[in-house]
Amino acid sequence: MRKLSELALVLAGVLYPFIVYFGSEHVSAPVFGLILGGLWLVRAPALLRRPGGGWMLGITLAYCAVLALGGEEHLVRWYPSLICALLFAAFALSLKYGPPIIERIARVTEPDLPPVAVAYVRKVTWVWVIFFAANGIASGVLAAWASLSWWTFYNGILAYAVMGVLFVGEWVFRQRLRRRINQAPMNAAARRLGSHPWVAGAAGGYAGKQGPGMVVALSPAGRIALLRHGRAGLVNELGQHAAGDDPLSTPLVWRFADALPEAANVDATLQAPLPANASVIDEWKDGDTYVLRIALPLDLACFAEHFPEAPVLPGVMQIGWALDLAAPRLGTPRTCRAIDQLKFQRLLRPGDTVELALRHDTVRRRLHFVYRDAEAPYSSAYLQLEQARDD
Repeated sequence: MRKLSELALVLAGVLYPFIVYFGSEHVSAPVFGLILGGLWLVRAPALLRRPGGGWMLGITLAYCAVLALGGEEHLVRWYPSLICALLFAAFALSLKYGPPIIERIARVTEPDLPPVAVAYVRKVTWVWVIFFAANGIASGVLAAWASLSWWTFYNGILAYAVMGVLFVGEWVFRQRLRRRINQAPMNAAARRLGSHPWVAGAAGGYAGKQGPGMVVALSPAGRIALLRHGRAGLVNELGQHAAGDDPLSTPLVWRFADALPEAANVDATLQAPLPANASVIDEWKDGDTYVLRIALPLDLACFAEHFPEAPVLPGVMQIGWALDLAAPRLGTPRTCRAIDQLKFQRLLRPGDTVELALRHDTVRRRLHFVYRDAEAPYSSAYLQLEQARDD
């Protein structure tokens, strides 16, 4: 019942200008007063439990009583101005006696507001104080001297459009402030990381719902550390160094890269998922063989799970990449039915750049692949392809 009464009162307030416009010829001012008074009385128990709710209820009921006891028709138009006056008083008094109403609302979802956010919500409360004052005055002027149609247009359309602009604008500014709040400790953490021998460069940012994060360009020593200790060891060491004496400066999301992205792309890099495939740097055809130069990202997703303390590219992924990369170039299927002469001779590790040679033996229906560099192969095999289906 309480929620239903709240909804009814809100709908009555939103639709009130149109109710007056279309119903003033059929419904008298006393009936308007009785209906409004009844809705406010239903809400009375909840209002009386809120700070300032008693005097707001009393003023509103007094207005409804004037209408119900034979108030003139034009007094019906003063209801929006009355509501604006009450909201103006509530917001203004909260600024004087504290905490501001917007701060109370914000602390429902974020109890521990930082000082910069407290100052921000106070400014937002001031914006609404100014809006309610201006809106109430404009509505009162139109109620006193303008036609019913102009009064309805302003209170039923234009005022809500201005409120919409305020809500959207505040949301945009709030997101910018949130990024600054989250980025401030990350900037300090990035400066501290710059002194670590494993780090060539660092940039802090915000990974959305995942929280603050850090993009790190590894030095040669950092690459060796990644091979020796894996992603988990790297994150543990660099996380402690980034935090220093401030636990809030510990990044929750980490990305390791060959070079730092542009400042405008740091957040996008942190929010993007870890890469699942190698990067194709170059490719060419050598007779009946396709040769691709590929680079294994430092942040390849599988490295976090496949021997996390000593990352190695899984053999099954090497076979899958060979099939996937051959399909659009050689017209071969992405699956195989058997594997012959499979050899794993060297480990493929984060940051390696290698060549992948692909050759399709159409007679024997098999795909030969070899991962190699200038020194020797890493792995190779013959993949027996599925038989072609007759149409």
